[in-house]
Amino acid sequence: MVCRILLCAAAFWATLPATLPARTWTDRAGNVEDAEFISCQSGKVWLRTDDGRTVEVPLAALCSADQEFVREQVKQEEARLAAETTQAGGEFEYGAPRKLAEIASPAVSESSGLAVSRRHEGLFWTHNDSGDDPRLYLFDRQGRDLGWCELEGVQAFDWEDLAGFSYQGKSYLLVCDVGNNGRSAGVHMMYLVEEPGEPPPVAEGRTIPIVETIHFAYEDDFRNCEAVAVDPTDRTILLVSKELGRPAAVYSLAWPPTDAEKPARACRIGELRLPAVTAIDVSADGRRAIVLTYAHAYEYIREPGQSWAEAFASKPRQIKMPERVQGESICYGRDGKTLYLTSEKRPAPLWEVAPRGE
Repeated sequence: MVCRILLCAAAFWATLPATLPARTWTDRAGNVEDAEFISCQSGKVWLRTDDGRTVEVPLAALCSADQEFVREQVKQEEARLAAETTQAGGEFEYGAPRKLAEIASPAVSESSGLAVSRRHEGLFWTHNDSGDDPRLYLFDRQGRDLGWCELEGVQAFDWEDLAGFSYQGKSYLLVCDVGNNGRSAGVHMMYLVEEPGEPPPVAEGRTIPIVETIHFAYEDDFRNCEAVAVDPTDRTILLVSKELGRPAAVYSLAWPPTDAEKPARACRIGELRLPAVTAIDVSADGRRAIVLTYAHAYEYIREPGQSWAEAFASKPRQIKMPERVQGESICYGRDGKTLYLTSEKRPAPLWEVAPRGE
């Protein structure tokens, strides 16, 4: 059996549109397993065994020949992505990533969602992935800890993304409890809260009330999702599923739901041939959507009069992201152009990717 040790720091990734024929894999200890290659991302290789199990193996745990095989698949996938994406587009180009700080709060160990504050310049909100209390953490561009607040009367099962937006003069945060690794849950929750408005730092332990709880289900299947965004211009919530070895599904959910008594329906509007998607955000003007993977990001531009389904069917531009241990969060800044991203694990860095020349 191929051993399953913890994540190593290798930076290879790939996702193929279909699995390759089964082959024999060998780890450094000489254990073997017949399995299909599914994907390699952030130093982890996923294989599917003959009995249908999905096995996760660190790339560094495989023998040299298997590592070389994986690298070759990565090269082929990078070539495909290069052919299906563009390096330019829109009215500006992005410059090189710049590390601003590391998040100082010791409580932030798995920064899984990120949103820029609409009320205070230069501040950000984040939350942990799973295993934490239902808390939102505030920090600034220097990474300084500005306190935390807790959502009132809810639990944090698998918080995966955080969307910030303004609507009718108010600033909101949408907390997305949408993780579903085992694909066993049919109904998911998102919690809408008003962004706290008192001057920072936030008083630790303060509770903030839930404005609205959104229960929803996908129209076609059970899905695992780590990417949720809000387009306030047409009151649409966008969700992208996280897939291994197959295209990601894109869903649209009307906000607010028309019937609060039953789960809202997330309707499928397209698919993305990208590596495992870990985050998404929409610019405040509703023109651009940035989709993040463990490696790089891909920006889709919605032309005037286009629907999001039409925009996601177009060729995105690839935006180079810095190497992270496990990058699962991204957001646009208040200018609607500059990108910010963090990573799970500590120390969690705060990166900025600004338009060139700004």
